Amino acid sequence: MESHGARLRPPRPPRWGWLWWVMVLSLAGVGCESLFSPTPTPIFVTATPQFIVVTNTPVPTASPVLAPTVLLPNDLPGQEAAALPSATPSPQPSLAITNTPTFTPTPTNTPPTPGAVIGLVGGVVAQAECQVAPQGGFGTLYSAAPELREQLGCPLGDGSAQSVNNAFQSYENGIMIWVSRLPDTGQGGIFAIFNNSTYQRFNDTWQSGVDPESLGVAAPEGRLEPVRGFGKIWRESIGVRDGLGWATTPELGGTAFILGFERGDMLYVPQDGQTYILVAGAPGTWRSVSQGY
Repeated sequence: MESHGARLRPPRPPRWGWLWWVMVLSLAGVGCESLFSPTPTPIFVTATPQFIVVTNTPVPTASPVLAPTVLLPNDLPGQEAAALPSATPSPQPSLAITNTPTFTPTPTNTPPTPGAVIGLVGGVVAQAECQVAPQGGFGTLYSAAPELREQLGCPLGDGSAQSVNNAFQSYENGIMIWVSRLPDTGQGGIFAIFNNSTYQRFNDTWQSGVDPESLGVAAPEGRLEPVRGFGKIWRESIGVRDGLGWATTPELGGTAFILGFERGDMLYVPQDGQTYILVAGAPGTWRSVSQGY
């Protein structure tokens, strides 16, 4: 025990006293931070610049649709082909298909005269007797050459030849014959007969006072320019002009005899004494015999 003369000291707080003050201040709303950092550190907030990058937005495109690959048995060898299932086709509605004709064919041959029946005999075309037979010299030729019945067919009308006015002219490579009346049309006609056994038949369209008689073309020496109906055909048809060449004689008039058939004509020409057998075609074919009508 100290003496009364000694100096009095205040009592020492316990070691845990500072913890007591911290608790008191915490309850009073004072944070521990204020105890150790009485001066707050300022916080500076700066705006961070924002950069907007503008890019082209691509236009969306349709994604391609891939068709499934179909493997056929023939594309795979051996067991792979055998393992493929058999494809069963889906039923499809049946369509009615109708053919629409694009043109109407025009027959080139004159229909046979009633009563002329054509059939097969032993594989060869045979023709029954016609209702009428050709008369005179034409009939003699027709009967003597059975092939003429197949080529010409039956005669038109009553089978007798008709008398017609005619003109005849020779050319370098054939002849031209004019008749005042064709059996099947009743109009005038012109035959251009070539030396290569072919001929062409034309309607006579030349008109006096309308069409020129000639063009006055200078022909080679010893040759003539065709005139009138012959000249019109000769000028307007290149095939005739090139095929016949220039005329070698003037026109000769006379009276001819003609008989029409289903597929051609027989024509007797007095100027050369020949009967021409003219079988229609494209082109037609001809031959002649020294025999009258």
